[in-house]
Amino acid sequence: MPDSTSGYAPSGDARIAYETAGAGQPVIFIHAGIADRRMWRSQLAEVPPGFRYVSLDLRGHGATALTEARFSNHEDVLAVMDHLDIDSAVVVGCSMGGGTAFDVALFAPDRVSGLVVIGTGAPGFDVDEYESPQWPEVLKAYEAGDIARVAELDAEIWVIGYGRSRDEVDPEVMDTMIEMDLVILPMEDRRDELLIPLDPPRAERWNEIAAPTLVMVGEHDLPNCRQSAELLAGALSHHDPIVVPHAAHLPSMEQPEEFNRALVGFLQGISA
Repeated sequence: MPDSTSGYAPSGDARIAYETAGAGQPVIFIHAGIADRRMWRSQLAEVPPGFRYVSLDLRGHGATALTEARFSNHEDVLAVMDHLDIDSAVVVGCSMGGGTAFDVALFAPDRVSGLVVIGTGAPGFDVDEYESPQWPEVLKAYEAGDIARVAELDAEIWVIGYGRSRDEVDPEVMDTMIEMDLVILPMEDRRDELLIPLDPPRAERWNEIAAPTLVMVGEHDLPNCRQSAELLAGALSHHDPIVVPHAAHLPSMEQPEEFNRALVGFLQGISA
């Protein structure tokens, strides 16, 4: 396991928590909206030779506080890169983090040498709507202020996923996701109010993305996420998405060996 260091990068009025391990070509990891940088522990523990992995906590997640100033996730990612003297990097993002990775590539294309997106939505494409059966109860629990119940239901939706049962899922992954989710849930509405979206939005700008792109999705992710992966892969990589077996929305946590194998293969391929 490579030695890792952690710290905080200044970005506006915020301090963005990060962790880094390894040395070489930089790879930035951006977490899902239900998570924080802990979802990449298995990746930072297995950094391949010649690469430097960096994970971070977006505002309101993990160890990064939500301040009162408006902000953009993609600018906070670039602030971490600046702090670490990283000119360009492969950017890896899951779900919301994948959207942020796209925004970084659109906002500062010269600073992104490759993209890896996992379980990421495809706004602007014709994706079928899907509502998880737990969603009405999620809304009811959120309105009642029962954040603990919301986190439990989120774990059912995103970790158990589609087409399998609880006993097929590692309970430690469930518990870790709930722990991460409980950090952001109390301030989620406020974060959304403060967030400045990319303008023009990525939904209108897919044709501007030129970086080599790998699309991944869990076998048991929600149907709309699976469909988005197919559409994004067809538009951006001209290859089928990599489907990680026995995983839902967070394959880096559920199936780290399979995930790492696909990721490292892509990194080595574009570095050759």
